[in-house]
Amino acid sequence: MALLGFVAPHDLSAVGLTGSVVVNQASDTAANAKINAMNTARRQILYNVLSQYSESESLADLLGSTSDDDLVNFISSSSVSDEHISSDSYSANIMMTIDNDVVRNWLTINNVQNWVPNLEFGERTEMYIVVPNGISDWADIKRVARESNFDIETVIISGNQIYAKMPSVYRSRFTAGLRGAGWRFADNGGILQVWR
Repeated sequence: MALLGFVAPHDLSAVGLTGSVVVNQASDTAANAKINAMNTARRQILYNVLSQYSESESLADLLGSTSDDDLVNFISSSSVSDEHISSDSYSANIMMTIDNDVVRNWLTINNVQNWVPNLEFGERTEMYIVVPNGISDWADIKRVARESNFDIETVIISGNQIYAKMPSVYRSRFTAGLRGAGWRFADNGGILQVWR
């Protein structure tokens, strides 16, 4: 299949606010051990990731004074792998993605100097999409984007070809979703090309 050859000035990919840790907790019950493990993982991931975008001592102090219940709101998605549970312990590899807007506002309100990226105005990845089945394929692409926590910015629709943009930080999550939904994609000079 021939794809249009858009030219981009540079690679527009970026890194999202995602981190992972391995946790191993013991408690009086497996359920309490798991709760403790998730709380520990959340705090550690928030510190590890956000210390790259803020003053680390102030961040540590703020994390120490913020409740576990409040910190739950800072995570937009999480996944668990290699989970092991016994009657009084829990261990797993936990990955979490941080909600940029929520943490940026939290840090700013609490006077912690930060440079957490504003995804709304951050780098954008250009996309050229071929939808052979028209609106049903376009709906499927938009569903994958929603599941990746962003909306596609449509620039031009011409027949079964769509030129659009997306926040670059979601690129790897989006392409993983596309692959899972049976779409193919390639990078052409920074342009993400998508087709069936």
